[in-house]
Amino acid sequence: MNRVDFDKPGRVVMLADVDAFFAQVEQVLHPELRGKPVIVGGLPGESSVVASASYEARAFGVRTAMPLSRAYRLCPQAVFLKGRFSHYRKAAVEILEVLERFAPLVEPVSLDEAYLEFPGCERLYRLRRPWLTDGSTSDEATSRERNHARPAKGDGVTPIDLAERIKRAIKARTQLDVSVGVGANKLMAKLACKLAKPAGVAWIRSGYEAEFLAPLVVSALPGIGRATRRRLKKFNVRTVGELRKIPPDLLETTFGTPGRTLAQYARGQDPSPLAPPKRPKSVSRETTFETGVMDRAVVEGMLYYITERACRRLRQLGLKARCVTVKLRYSDFETCLLTRSLPEATDQDHRIYELARELFRRLFTRRVRVRLIGVSLSSLSAEAVHQRPLFEADGHEKRGRLYRSLDRIRERFGFSAVTAGRSVNLLGKLEQDEEAFRRNRLDTTYPPATFGIGRRTDTYFARVGSKKYCLTSVLKKDVVLPFHSSIRRTRNERQKTGS
Repeated sequence: MNRVDFDKPGRVVMLADVDAFFAQVEQVLHPELRGKPVIVGGLPGESSVVASASYEARAFGVRTAMPLSRAYRLCPQAVFLKGRFSHYRKAAVEILEVLERFAPLVEPVSLDEAYLEFPGCERLYRLRRPWLTDGSTSDEATSRERNHARPAKGDGVTPIDLAERIKRAIKARTQLDVSVGVGANKLMAKLACKLAKPAGVAWIRSGYEAEFLAPLVVSALPGIGRATRRRLKKFNVRTVGELRKIPPDLLETTFGTPGRTLAQYARGQDPSPLAPPKRPKSVSRETTFETGVMDRAVVEGMLYYITERACRRLRQLGLKARCVTVKLRYSDFETCLLTRSLPEATDQDHRIYELARELFRRLFTRRVRVRLIGVSLSSLSAEAVHQRPLFEADGHEKRGRLYRSLDRIRERFGFSAVTAGRSVNLLGKLEQDEEAFRRNRLDTTYPPATFGIGRRTDTYFARVGSKKYCLTSVLKKDVVLPFHSSIRRTRNERQKTGS
């Protein structure tokens, strides 16, 4: 396989960015919200920040990461939503599938952003670069492009035409508007994408980088924050054009290694290749309680819940973990970590939770409220067949089938469709929607077992829409039975009947 030359002339890189992603997904799911200011992140009275704001809300000055209280003052007529991450993740997967149909190299940056490159696709798309199709040198190519050379009729499409095709394909699949920036490298594609917003396409053509960058302020370049901007201001450097006049050696002497990168950026150069996603080194989940929690049952319930979510992610990636780390933060912000390894790698909830609970109990030694609880799974490996003792193999396979069944139910009806194990302790104590337990505590309290869990610790209760089901213990039968109302009893009632 030939090495891709990322510095070759005529390289085409695109950045596809969904405009106001979370807010736009909500407008697609609820058409009545179209044309209205929508703010995703929480309700006005909550101590949270804006995760996404529609362009109708941005017209009032609302911005991402702004406190909700300030956003409400700026735009009180907006529709405030807590957001549903599962819907956003599903839309992101669909967008990524469309992009992968067009480009052999795709680098997701976040849920709503991804870079694309098209090495070897010139003949597939008839993607002609008129300044390089007749054996011209790169200097001749730049000269011809500056003369606005155009391909002859029927001679293929330009990168801007391909970007429009990608934009229309995403719109047809997801009904979402996307901005696409085209450039000779990742830096120029990102700047072009900012220029294209909202819902547009922009192309910074090769050879015009210096001319485009010259009038921009230095903060337009990535990697230049407040401190670097202040230092450059002392040298009377305010624009990229002024920054380009400084010798690269002097920038490197002043700013160290990042100075060399700044010199490249000021000249419109970015040789970094696209990096497709790699297998993660760890999978982590954690939760910060809105107020400190002293109830051990609630904290262990949350630990079970985030362990379930981490193990589900392992199964989605086809990986198993051997190392478990528990993170505990008290309300006085003292943070403790403890790590231990399992005898063999696994992706099963109960085995990882048993070790995580043991680590938590070793950490929870102070009479201080808990602020944060988290679990991290590392030493990941691909799935492999393990030889097990004769009398354990059958139970292991049954549990594996149960977890896969739970994953399918949650994929279809939301993660909260099934409440399992110790996470039952969270019912009635923390807010819950179809996807997750929230960190907010409810005003009302219920007995720990009001919502029913049998005396067996491996019995699962599920709510799917308006129907209720009981997934019986894997030690009995791996079947689904009707959920009887008689199960919903308090702990005292069960003790009286001896059930």
